Amino acid sequence: SYVISMDQLESAKKKLKTALDEQERACGNIIHEQDEMESKLLERLKLLDEKKLKCTAENGNMNASDNDLIEINAAGKIIAAKRGTLCQLKGMKNLIKGTRFEALFSGRWDKKLLRDGSGRIFLDVNGDCFQAIVDYLNELAISSEDERPITPTIEDDYKPILAQYMRLFGLTAIPQIPQLKHLEKRRRQRISTMRKMRRMGMFEMVAPEVNSKSPEVDRFAKDVNKAISEKW
Repeated sequence: SYVISMDQLESAKKKLKTALDEQERACGNIIHEQDEMESKLLERLKLLDEKKLKCTAENGNMNASDNDLIEINAAGKIIAAKRGTLCQLKGMKNLIKGTRFEALFSGRWDKKLLRDGSGRIFLDVNGDCFQAIVDYLNELAISSEDERPITPTIEDDYKPILAQYMRLFGLTAIPQIPQLKHLEKRRRQRISTMRKMRRMGMFEMVAPEVNSKSPEVDRFAKDVNKAISEKW
């Protein structure tokens, strides 16, 4: 039988300790990098909020509320919806915030948007396709977290137009931007997960998916186009 000497056992223990220490350092480095990225994100969100507030004071409605009824003239088709439905700003359904669609109806540009003779927001878009988007958002607002609608639906002849509008408004890959109050909880969860991965020897970094760039917005006033393209 093979007998392990004390020297061999001690050597194996040292190698194991060295490997564990290296993984611990790697884990610590990744957590540190993530914390730095998170800190930069928080700073950027803070600056963006300040920019949005200044923009609203100059060009929009400081009293905008989720309960406001928004009337839209979509090339002759009158569509009405609550601002909160169009923007989906609150709770776990935080799916529209940060898109061009939210920027357009957030209230930050109310003074700059083109209006018809009755004071409705006028959009030179296909009314049926725009109605399909609003219907989708209405369904999204009342759906559960586990049964969200997938995409808007429309007749086949209009599907290419609807797809173009979804890209234009940034709704093809709806981002989930974390709200500030959730960041600390997510950081703790990430640290816990990384520690479990370290113990199991499962250390792997996965690159995030990069969405294709949406087409430029060019159908509103110049400064509004720029702001909506930049999603603020």
